Amino acid sequence: MPSGKSRAKAAFWLAFFALTVSPRAISAPSMKSAAGAGLLREKAWTAGRAQVIVHFSVPEIERLTAASAQFGSFDETPERAFERSLADAALAKTIEYASWKITAELQGTEYEVVSRFDYIPFLTLRVSPNALAVLENSPDVLGIEEDRVQKLIDPPEGEEKDWTGERPISDDPRVFPMLDDSASLIGASAAWDWGFTGAGWYVAVLDTGIRKTHEMFAGKTILEACRALGEDGTGGCPNGQAVMNGPGSAVHYSSDIKGYDHGTHVSGIAAGRSGVRAGIAKDADLIAVKVFSRFSAGICGGEPCVAAYDSDILAGLNYVYSLRGAHKIASVNMSLSQLFFQGFCDSDAPAMKSAIDLLRSAGIATAVATGNNALCGIITSPACISTSIAVGSSTKSDGRSWFSNWDAAAQRLFAPGSSITSATGGSDTEYRAGNGTSMATPHVAGAWALLRQMLPGASVTTLLNALRETGTPISSACDSYVIPIPRLQIDKAMLSLGARSLTIESENERGTTSPAPGTHQYPINAGIQVTAMPAACVQFNGWTGDETGTANPITVTMTRDKTIRADFRYIHAPTASAKKVLNRSFSQAEHIDILTWRNSADNTGLTIASFKIYAVSGSTSTPLATVNADQTAYSRRNAGEAATRYAVAAVTSAGREGAPALVTAELD
Repeated sequence: MPSGKSRAKAAFWLAFFALTVSPRAISAPSMKSAAGAGLLREKAWTAGRAQVIVHFSVPEIERLTAASAQFGSFDETPERAFERSLADAALAKTIEYASWKITAELQGTEYEVVSRFDYIPFLTLRVSPNALAVLENSPDVLGIEEDRVQKLIDPPEGEEKDWTGERPISDDPRVFPMLDDSASLIGASAAWDWGFTGAGWYVAVLDTGIRKTHEMFAGKTILEACRALGEDGTGGCPNGQAVMNGPGSAVHYSSDIKGYDHGTHVSGIAAGRSGVRAGIAKDADLIAVKVFSRFSAGICGGEPCVAAYDSDILAGLNYVYSLRGAHKIASVNMSLSQLFFQGFCDSDAPAMKSAIDLLRSAGIATAVATGNNALCGIITSPACISTSIAVGSSTKSDGRSWFSNWDAAAQRLFAPGSSITSATGGSDTEYRAGNGTSMATPHVAGAWALLRQMLPGASVTTLLNALRETGTPISSACDSYVIPIPRLQIDKAMLSLGARSLTIESENERGTTSPAPGTHQYPINAGIQVTAMPAACVQFNGWTGDETGTANPITVTMTRDKTIRADFRYIHAPTASAKKVLNRSFSQAEHIDILTWRNSADNTGLTIASFKIYAVSGSTSTPLATVNADQTAYSRRNAGEAATRYAVAAVTSAGREGAPALVTAELD
């Protein structure tokens, strides 16, 4: 017979899932509405407690937040680092003090502090019905929302399954992590050619963890963390607690757990690199934050799964913000989905909105998947938060993927999400193709690292506007193809953010360049590699103009409009002569060909390292010898009686061979 404790636990979870993942829920329970208040009270009375996120009043929160967020995630001086630490500490201490005031009001009731957040005025509590009533009536409480738990969705029978074996039911509000590659299509490969590979920047991935030993992550710095309460709320991280930082904290679950390696696949798309396989920000590093916990078969509907509390996601976002001074963070990727919303959902998810806003104020974009339910006019939270970057999935032929949720107002971008190959958790060399808005979203998160490398101080709004204004428009049958949503096109966005002209000149008859001579447009700060290509018998002699030197190729950094010229030098033929003589000093006579030469006076200034001698027959030249530059004669024994044709050419220290002097050795 089950114990009283077991029955209480079962009752809690029964009520929890009944009230949070009912199939047709369209918004989250919130104390801001009578219906939301009723649901939370019902849960608290049914299960004996409810897990809630409390929004509380903090004096001067707007000023303190602005003072902290002004320190963005890019290079800072020691002085600014000190100022940032003071501003962050002031914000955190003030929030902490205000949170203690809330818990002080709960004295005499049953409650438990689940998690606190340093930089947003929210607090996660488990509360009894009496404690919930105190919170409802507190003048310092601005709002109460449920700390929802989200889980993976089983595939509906009779429908095609995606890579993970899941395809969400359109009216099921439960959360699940989703999965997907296409650098050339979205202009990432062009950005790489311009020197923007994400080097020096981080992409944060809040997901199921990572297989950091996979070959796609070789040589990368991967910062690991875990924020996972676990099924029973006592801790789901590898150390058995709810918080863990450092190596091993983001290791993914075993393969018997549905969705166990979702984070590995997503991370590979955003920033992986191995041989020809490369994510969008191929030289960026990663922050892997494990926010999903393992839940048992009984809770998941027959087999173990992964699920995440909203408070774990908030803690992950809070952690990323805390790293922005020590590391240059471009973006956060959240390939997950929750409840369904028409349009924006800011008022239904104030805690998530606050965390995303804070990151955005510091220049860090939060890219979120719109969901895989094939819905029109509806996307999932938190993509419906107005300050997130809501990403839908497109095909590689620039159509809306059939499964992608769509909303003309809330969705910001499309990105490729159909048949995207990336790393998986099965082994260090295993790959698999996936479909989903989960695959689309890391394209955008990776793109942000390329854009921030180009413009380190650019705001999220500036970069988003550039992507939306230059993207390839994709229309949908959802609104009869009226309102297009742009598919990101990184190279065009970069040019729109600031183009610079590079004019390349050369003497075409003596050589050319790659890129070809002419005027070209490149993004500001791009590093353009220019190669001089001398013609035959010509040596590249150096660059003049805005860049100088003899390096070939040369990298031109486009901080402004520039002009460079490739100078070439023709290598003239030496002055040469030849004669054939009969040598009778041996028992049997032999013919010897004697060649003599001197370097051309027109080669003054060139460093001649050697001379090459060829025997010429028709159009065929056969090498005979290479002699030092100080040698001016060459003899060939047993040359035969017939006249023989030779060529002598100077070779420069750069290895370039000049025009040949053609001579004929024959008897007088």
